[in-house]
Amino acid sequence: MSGPDESAQRTATIRQTLANREYAAVFTAQAQSVLGDNVARAAIVALIYGHTRSPVVTAAAFAVSYLPWLGLGAVLTAWAERHPYRRTMIGCDILRAGIMLVLAVFPHAHPSVLIALLFLNALLAPPFDSSRSALMPRLLHGEQYVTAITLNRTTAQLALIGGYGLGAVLVTVNERAALVFNGVTFAVSAVIVSLLVKEYPPSLKAEQHTGLLREALDGYRIVFSSTVMRSIALVVFCGVSIGVIPEGLAAAWAAHLAGDKPDTFGFGVIMIASAVGFVAGSALVTWQLRPQRRVALIRPVAIVTPLALVPALLDPNLVVVAIMTVVAGASLAITMPAGNGLFVQVLPPAYRARAFGVMQSGVHLCQGAAALITGWLATYYALPAVVGYFAIGGAAAMALVIAAWPTRATIADAVAANKVVIAAEQHAVAGPGRIDDFGEVTIDLGRAPLPPRRRPSPGPSARREPPMADPAERTVDLSERTAELGGLPPPPPSQAARHS
Repeated sequence: MSGPDESAQRTATIRQTLANREYAAVFTAQAQSVLGDNVARAAIVALIYGHTRSPVVTAAAFAVSYLPWLGLGAVLTAWAERHPYRRTMIGCDILRAGIMLVLAVFPHAHPSVLIALLFLNALLAPPFDSSRSALMPRLLHGEQYVTAITLNRTTAQLALIGGYGLGAVLVTVNERAALVFNGVTFAVSAVIVSLLVKEYPPSLKAEQHTGLLREALDGYRIVFSSTVMRSIALVVFCGVSIGVIPEGLAAAWAAHLAGDKPDTFGFGVIMIASAVGFVAGSALVTWQLRPQRRVALIRPVAIVTPLALVPALLDPNLVVVAIMTVVAGASLAITMPAGNGLFVQVLPPAYRARAFGVMQSGVHLCQGAAALITGWLATYYALPAVVGYFAIGGAAAMALVIAAWPTRATIADAVAANKVVIAAEQHAVAGPGRIDDFGEVTIDLGRAPLPPRRRPSPGPSARREPPMADPAERTVDLSERTAELGGLPPPPPSQAARHS
């Protein structure tokens, strides 16, 4: 994965990004299947509640889609690393289409059977999502990758809103129609990927297999032993823990503002405000900020997410709550594409699916825990106080995280060291003299390139030493530095093929 061009004055447009045929296929497949998934989720919630009239069983059916990310997700993403990403995505889509069609044929089965089928469907999400995330850096580079991240996240937010709305309409007509619709979207996704996306070899070769559990743990090791990746992960985890609060408490917050009465309008305003903020922030960071500024803005913007919710202590009205929610969502959306782009630049390719699986698992765990904790506290204490004090705690935690943010030199060394690993892998695959445009890879650090360093001169008459080599060429030094950063040292020439 190459970094954004240091000299770039503007980002890649949507048209330029979608001009990549393979990414356009992956994007289309994902967009329509996410829409179908949200349609089915609304239908399933209505279906199970209509049969059981039990809020607990209904909540279990809704929450079951997140369970695989909290345990089995790491093992499933490690399994996906062993297989070609395209093949994994197609297989997951076919199986999910079949499960949805079974649900549509037997919608009145016992709730335990329905929940079990939903859990099987959810088990296929980690390998599919991690394979898609790991495939994208192979399809896109530089600014096109950053634009693609924004497109994916924005589309997911729009699909969430549209899917719930369409699901509610289809349920009133025929609840089976929503399930069939979702099954069809999975089938279409499989067809699109199979016809328009090329097959790429798996990142983890057969001779590198060490056991699924160990490989899953290696995903956590590679993320949290690297100074740069660990810092990005902590910023993201802390940010999503705060950013999810307005959504998690939307119904209760709207009822509180309406005098402890259910308020559908207020609930909708808060939910939409969260999506609007995320879309606006994503658009701002991608198309209005220069590439050089993104990484530099991660720290100052990250602290805005929790601070935006601190005014909840004053128990503001619905308009102010909506504004707070928009600001929190926008600031979170600004940090995530920038952090994602940097994350990929320091992530060894052989760990892409597992590392993205670690990030996805952490995001789901933090969001679920934050929603449960604040919801539990709001049953005993005033909701505005819960939100405000939780946000203050989040701001303190975020301040500690960004205080430990790595220096520019550390980031530069980590990116350059990963270039050496990527070059060795490309050399092993392509053969001598065919390292694919490795010399054109640049680093986006939000600043101008470092000037060449010279050794100190003992006196004015002493001859100056020649400048040191470019970081990307200092293979020996970078190998040692990589070990310090927690990354993987570049393999010796005799073992390069084992790391391709």
